[in-house]
Amino acid sequence: MDAALYFDDFEEGITRETSHPVFTGYATADFFYSQGDDFSPFGNDTGNDTLRFLEDWYQERRAGEKAATFLRKMVDEWGFGGPYVLITDPAKFESINWDEKYLTDTVDQAIISIAFGQFKIAGKADKAIISLAAHAFQRQRYLAEKAKIHPTNPWNLADEYLARLSIMECSLDAMVNKKAR
Repeated sequence: MDAALYFDDFEEGITRETSHPVFTGYATADFFYSQGDDFSPFGNDTGNDTLRFLEDWYQERRAGEKAATFLRKMVDEWGFGGPYVLITDPAKFESINWDEKYLTDTVDQAIISIAFGQFKIAGKADKAIISLAAHAFQRQRYLAEKAKIHPTNPWNLADEYLARLSIMECSLDAMVNKKAR
């Protein structure tokens, strides 16, 4: 196991000082360190709770355990489950009901939090989580685009959320590929 793991102080919250240098090198926008910004990886309730659970998992896990197993167990404990985390085809996504879409949205927030959380804690992330995060970003982008043009109740924050998704995707991609900034 990597000896250089970074954990937040509960009293201080999320800070650059309690984050792995790989994360701080690529997650440069202030929103990455916000616990109150719903459009950040750790700012919504799901993302923040997931980060805390992930910190516990890192402290208790056995060698060789993967974050995808952590995600599966956490989602099962929430009673969510389902194959929806792999849906990227809009037609298939449209075929699921509203409650399932809400659950998928919550799971997407958890997946995005785990991907960034792994980099924040350990400076690297499991390939399976990175793949799941790519699907989560696609679904989130689709939902935001659809909400933006809703005929009776368009979402006035869709553009802001879409911009934030782009920043997060680029930052995650840069961390994964260790691209120079």
